[in-house]
Amino acid sequence: MRDVRTVAGAFRTARGFDSSPLYSRLLAVVADDEALLELAAQTRHGQQPTFALFGAVHYLLLRGESDPLAEYYPSVVGDRARPFDGHTGPAFTRFCEAYWGQIASIIGTRLVQTNHVQRALVTRVGLALLRRATSAPVCVVEVGCSAGLNLRADRYAFTVEGATFGDRGSPVHLRVEVPGAALLPDLDRLPGIAEVVGVDLDPPDLADEEDRAWLRALVWPENAHQAAQLQAALDATRADPPRVLRGNVIEVGPDVAAILPAGLPRLVVHTATRIHVPAEERPAFDAAVAAFGADGPMLHLALEDDRRIAPSGRPGVGLTATDAAGSRTIAVADGHLAWLEPLPAINELHLRP
Repeated sequence: MRDVRTVAGAFRTARGFDSSPLYSRLLAVVADDEALLELAAQTRHGQQPTFALFGAVHYLLLRGESDPLAEYYPSVVGDRARPFDGHTGPAFTRFCEAYWGQIASIIGTRLVQTNHVQRALVTRVGLALLRRATSAPVCVVEVGCSAGLNLRADRYAFTVEGATFGDRGSPVHLRVEVPGAALLPDLDRLPGIAEVVGVDLDPPDLADEEDRAWLRALVWPENAHQAAQLQAALDATRADPPRVLRGNVIEVGPDVAAILPAGLPRLVVHTATRIHVPAEERPAFDAAVAAFGADGPMLHLALEDDRRIAPSGRPGVGLTATDAAGSRTIAVADGHLAWLEPLPAINELHLRP
């Protein structure tokens, strides 16, 4: 079991819950309750207890467990949802007490493996950047890809500041606010795709209803648009899922690399993945990702640095690019990619021969 004091700190210092007024307030409820902290401490090693506990409760409510707590969840009762009030915290506490065993089982076995489909824009931008630098076909690797939905970035439609790119007929249509969109590469000009592969500790099965339900539960209660995007991407990808290898990239990285044709450029992406890697394993994680560039020029994009300020002044997550010249921040974005603000460095790309 995790150290309770560490778990308390995770709830007290959690950031990025701005789009969920309910979760933003429940963080303090859990942080101040010893019993709830002991429950959250049963989250799997390396996983964030905030996302895990909230996801498990949401999973049970969406499954139809009847409880007064459901009245506060727009995902369950729609527009009739009550705002956070003096009864919300006690209702959450009572629910966790009543379903303690089920919640403990969920957070002790499940992984926090969201597929926020908006983040597919990161992969789309990476492909467009590579096409500007080379005419060669590209290999795409996503680490921590969950169900692999974002590996289909070349098949989705994207609207950026009024302009639409990609497959205009796709059922998955992502709209992202991008001040300074002129800095972006042409999102309609992509390279050929030579290989697509993801790696995940425990990939969800797109045909398994419980796996799909868990992915849905990880979307926050107020975020109906994200839930609809997830459903559309699940349906679109289920008929032709990308190849996803099960395992820790530290261990299976060489197996993934063996799939990639030698000499071809590769785009390696991970978004909100490294945060779930145990701290003591992060150097090995970083080395495993860097090793994908051993047999071909590589652009590595990571949406992980959550303490960046965008040019507009709003706090966000840094999008870091690493290539032959080193690492730099090329954009600052909302963690769920509701908005992205590119920086001039996005136009600097150095691929080794």
